[in-house]
Amino acid sequence: MTDSLFHEVHGTYFTIARTILSKQQTLTVKELECLIKEQGFDETAFQLLPSLTNQRTPWYLLKEETIDHWSPITQNKTPLINTNIERRWLKTLINDPRLLFFLDKAEIAELQQQLIHVEPLFDLEAVTYYDQFNQVDSLVEQKQQHAHFKQLLAAINAKQPVKIEYQRRPNIPSKKALFLPVKLEYSQKNNLFRLRAWRLLRNSRFEVTLNLNRMLTVNPVKPTRKYLELPITARRRQAQMTCILVDKRKALERSMLHFADYNKSTQRLDDTRYQLTIHYYLGDETELLIRLLSFGPFITVTSPTEFVAKIKERVDAQAQLLDNF
Repeated sequence: MTDSLFHEVHGTYFTIARTILSKQQTLTVKELECLIKEQGFDETAFQLLPSLTNQRTPWYLLKEETIDHWSPITQNKTPLINTNIERRWLKTLINDPRLLFFLDKAEIAELQQQLIHVEPLFDLEAVTYYDQFNQVDSLVEQKQQHAHFKQLLAAINAKQPVKIEYQRRPNIPSKKALFLPVKLEYSQKNNLFRLRAWRLLRNSRFEVTLNLNRMLTVNPVKPTRKYLELPITARRRQAQMTCILVDKRKALERSMLHFADYNKSTQRLDDTRYQLTIHYYLGDETELLIRLLSFGPFITVTSPTEFVAKIKERVDAQAQLLDNF
């Protein structure tokens, strides 16, 4: 395998050929043309199909069983091919300690063995993160966080409530409450996983965010009612901010991905400028500030004035740090 970033095995022709071979059954010419058009272009069938059915070409993969009925010449399942650069990327991911949230040590050891002769694409310690907190005050060990993560993921898939004992700060007593997990997400700013869930009361529910490094215990609970039918009460204060985005260096595309987890609206002002309005919870304001600043001069916050002032304070603080560097 070559180290080429864009290898031909991931090209259109290879993808189409893999799809046809995976059928492992006789196909008519019309069925073959439909499969090729689904993953290729209108003219792809004219170029590829003759090569797949001609014994004199390197692409010969289909033999004619009866008139206009073709079947793969292969007997085994088509293997998944990885390029060297993909293997090096996988080796890099395996070295990431956060992978333990998704796989256990035995699974990671098996993958390490399969890639024992592969060099990582880069050293994770060579990456420097800015505006990211170091979690030195975690109340729960990593091993326990891994177990809680898997328990919560199972509860999300089963739509099952859980009872969580949660401690916000070391000097504050812990509390137990009933929650219905919605999703798990990773916070780049806080460098930790957190849970989005419904806090379940007797006659209502409200949305909360809980950090995994503050969960002391997680226990599944047998459902006793239809929790999603409970009325929603607002316990978290909401706010909104507006900014002008200049679509250079794919800033608009990046903003859609960067702010995908926020309720937002986008209005086009002219060929390159867009007005972006983002609704957020006040508890997430610091993270939103960091994300906005990552766009540099391509985003200008226009309102509210309090939010603009916080942006200026943060920019001034960064400028001062550079002056003192």
